[in-house]
Amino acid sequence: MRSKMTTKFRSCGGLLAGAAALFCASPLLASTPCSVAAIQALAPPGTTITSADPTAMPVPHCKIDGHIITNNPGPNQVNFRLQLPDSGWTGRYYFIGMGGAAGYVPTDSQIPAGNPLNKGMAVAGTDTGHQGDMLSWGFLVDPAKAEDHIDRGAHVTAVATQKITKGYYKARALHRYFSGCSGGGRMATMSIERHPEDFDGVLLGAPGGRSDATMLAFIYNAQQMTRETGAWVSPAKLQMLDRKVTAQCDALDGAKDGIIWDHNACKVDFKQFKCPAADGPECLTEPELKTVEAIVAGPMGPSGPIKPGYPVSNISVWSSFLGSAPPPWSDDTSMANIAKASSGYVIASSLAKVFFGPNFNVLKDFNFNDQKQLDAWWAATDRIGFGAPYSADLRGLHKSGGKVILWNGVSDPCCIDTELKGYYRDAAKSVGGVNQLDSFAKMYFLPGTAHCGGGTGPQDGPDQLLEAVINWVEKGQAPGPVVAHRGKERAHMLFADPKSGTVSGVLVPPAAGSPRDFLLCPFPQVAKFNQALADKEGAVNEAANWSCQTPSS
Repeated sequence: MRSKMTTKFRSCGGLLAGAAALFCASPLLASTPCSVAAIQALAPPGTTITSADPTAMPVPHCKIDGHIITNNPGPNQVNFRLQLPDSGWTGRYYFIGMGGAAGYVPTDSQIPAGNPLNKGMAVAGTDTGHQGDMLSWGFLVDPAKAEDHIDRGAHVTAVATQKITKGYYKARALHRYFSGCSGGGRMATMSIERHPEDFDGVLLGAPGGRSDATMLAFIYNAQQMTRETGAWVSPAKLQMLDRKVTAQCDALDGAKDGIIWDHNACKVDFKQFKCPAADGPECLTEPELKTVEAIVAGPMGPSGPIKPGYPVSNISVWSSFLGSAPPPWSDDTSMANIAKASSGYVIASSLAKVFFGPNFNVLKDFNFNDQKQLDAWWAATDRIGFGAPYSADLRGLHKSGGKVILWNGVSDPCCIDTELKGYYRDAAKSVGGVNQLDSFAKMYFLPGTAHCGGGTGPQDGPDQLLEAVINWVEKGQAPGPVVAHRGKERAHMLFADPKSGTVSGVLVPPAAGSPRDFLLCPFPQVAKFNQALADKEGAVNEAANWSCQTPSS
């Protein structure tokens, strides 16, 4: 049986540099027991430790579970988990950003996938103050649970688990990191705006521009897909469009590599794909064509556009939100149902029932031509406090000295890349201009990448960007061009098991396609292929044949 004592660290009598110095609180280092009593003694007031167990996998560590009671509004219980490696701790603390509505206490990082214990990090995560299905928003009817999910739960968890971590290792300080995408990106955005002192480095992926506008787009698209008989567009038809649109627009970015790097440059008349007569696998029927055109245009209200339409790069990934099976759909929020229904419909229906009551039917009851109903949607957003536009005020983060890398998939149909560009522009205004923002915030766009991953883009983009965050925080190396990869032969998954190479906690599918490199450039730079190598087979697959250039316009 393993001891409930951590491995002792070496004496700190000498001078240590970098992360090793963080271990040294005094010349004598005592081990800390992995027990409820010992961990409780390290926890701040209001924190309850329910278990502390020596755990063997994925590396020997102390697995700690506990909760914090929040008040005003409240009381509410915020559950958390903290994992502290027995040996080889790097002085780093990692907070797991949770996708969707959270609702469970995580063990593995979501984006990047895997367990950071494999890299010698202390690992923390929270259910954000409620338990339930990952894509169910019903808890928002409770003001305390809503506030904890929006930002309070992550903040109190970070404060408590960072204090425990420092006490456990007798460390004076930590290198504190946060990474999340989608719902985790929303959590990260709330953190850097409202609690900028909580982390030293943040990797913030695909947060969307206005969460409840995204929900409206889900409703709009679900209505289009159920508008009339034959309006639903199958995954097979979307894959057909993907092939044909990619063939038309692939070379616009200067590299014929099977990927549309800038979907805004791809102007497609989808009428060219209309079936001349009977339906067939290589064309769109009249109802299907109408649906596709509506989805590309995006939802409209009496006052104008509500949200940008879906990007036309990697159109096949649309089915992840539009549904892999035809309607009728259930709006049950279980993962089993979401796998076959339209996930966008399920998510939006859950939120709409919070806003308008349990019997509200988004397919029949929501009218995009009724400004009063849209106003009621935004009024409910403001009342609950969830899904409103981000403030983009990063003055606090600038003052705290924290660093952030923003990123988005170019082919993300949920949280569209142009929305993140809007956030970047607003953030620059908040701190006095792009030059000031550039001193602590960088932004990258991942070609071919769908929502938080998948598609035909890089497989390890978030992993490489997180390493860039770490180097920025610990070495002062401002991020520049970053090389990411696709395929097992090339991809470097940061938190993979070092023996098996496998990655735990995978929520999004891996990128598809043959092994290759991608050059990721800090905005506003874009990757450009060396045209002198256009005729050389495989040249587009090597990062060395690309360069980061600033667009002329």
